[in-house]
Amino acid sequence: MRGAVPAPAAAAAAAAMGGRLVRALRAFNVESRAHREISKEKPTPAPHHPTTRLDALTEHPAIREKVYSKDDRLLTLLKDVYVESRDPPGQVKDGGGEHVPCKQEEKRITKLGQFEYLDIKKVTKGKISIVEALLLLNNHKLHPKIWTAEKIAAEYSLELTEVNSLLEFFIPFTMQEFPKETRKAIKPT
Repeated sequence: MRGAVPAPAAAAAAAAMGGRLVRALRAFNVESRAHREISKEKPTPAPHHPTTRLDALTEHPAIREKVYSKDDRLLTLLKDVYVESRDPPGQVKDGGGEHVPCKQEEKRITKLGQFEYLDIKKVTKGKISIVEALLLLNNHKLHPKIWTAEKIAAEYSLELTEVNSLLEFFIPFTMQEFPKETRKAIKPT
């Protein structure tokens, strides 16, 4: 089979031919089809509904007078109306085991502040700011006998287990030097 074309190439050729065919049909007689659409009679729009605005009141002075006049009987009835409204007691929706706080979370004032208005002033109890975290980790590293986990937990209103995890797994400000290898990876030939 000399003239046989591989299957993927045949599919690509058929797609290209199909594209040409579609393009030719799309471009066929475009101008006359456009003129036919333009020359069609346009549908007439729906009639407008008569307006109910106050402009119609100028034609009928009796209606206008009735609309703008005060009715003393209706005013006295309106003055006798007294509305008393009470909100129903608040109900907590069942959130599917979600924790819904009943009161506002307690906050504590942060210990640091060198950037004045940019500093975080209050932090929720049980949490610390980034600056405080770095400070307490550095203090523990420099003076581990003074800054124990118990003291840090009391000072920053944290759980003792969280402080122990923090001191164990976060070790900032450490620099490790790896020994230099004297051998070269690629030996010159």
